[in-house]
Amino acid sequence: MDQTEDTLLYKNKNFYHAVQPILNVSTNEIYGYEALLRSNEITNPELLFKSYKEKNLLFELDMSSIQEACMRLTEIPNSEDALLFINIFPSTLVHPSFHKHLKELQSMMSIKSSSIVFEINEAEKEKDLPAIKKVVADLKKEGYLIALDDVGGGESSFQTLLELDPDIVKIDRTYASNLASSPKKQKLIQLLLQLFGKDIPVVLEGIETKEDNAKAKEIGVPFVQGYYFGKPNRLEYYLKKVD
Repeated sequence: MDQTEDTLLYKNKNFYHAVQPILNVSTNEIYGYEALLRSNEITNPELLFKSYKEKNLLFELDMSSIQEACMRLTEIPNSEDALLFINIFPSTLVHPSFHKHLKELQSMMSIKSSSIVFEINEAEKEKDLPAIKKVVADLKKEGYLIALDDVGGGESSFQTLLELDPDIVKIDRTYASNLASSPKKQKLIQLLLQLFGKDIPVVLEGIETKEDNAKAKEIGVPFVQGYYFGKPNRLEYYLKKVD
């Protein structure tokens, strides 16, 4: 990665990661953390990524984000048992330098690949699905986990789901909103759970109330994430809560 002022994102304090816990519904224990890149200058994440894409620096931003997120992973007690979900753009996956830089990061920080979940961000409209499929297959061979975000809504498609065969599926947050009072949403989530079976962990995003959390547990959702359990915050905040 070129050592330019633009790419050395973490040489200044304008960039940092917030994390949000993902919980096991049965045990109420933390299953993993999603790392979310934040900027003190551009507070809207969508505008942040758009700005760097316009400057042709989205790859550098993504790789710097991955590096910083991996550094945070080493701060988690018993980090070998923790999962860290890191958002990644499809264009980063197929970038010619991606694999090389990932190898360098892994050797530099001694991170177990099985602790990293690459959460594919499908916000990009233009995707080379065959190329992404090949990279995903290579990553899985090396022990990394792949999650597909916003399944059942947003930009995620069932074609992508079938092609990439993810290790973990995250159901779009729209299904969680007012779940307790929506039999239709409950039925749709149950159908998705049946589709994926017990071999693929399913995370329901967007849980914001006690009632929706109780209903998610009742219909068999195995993992949950959302404001009800905590808003994105510095890792230190959640480590103190665990202590």
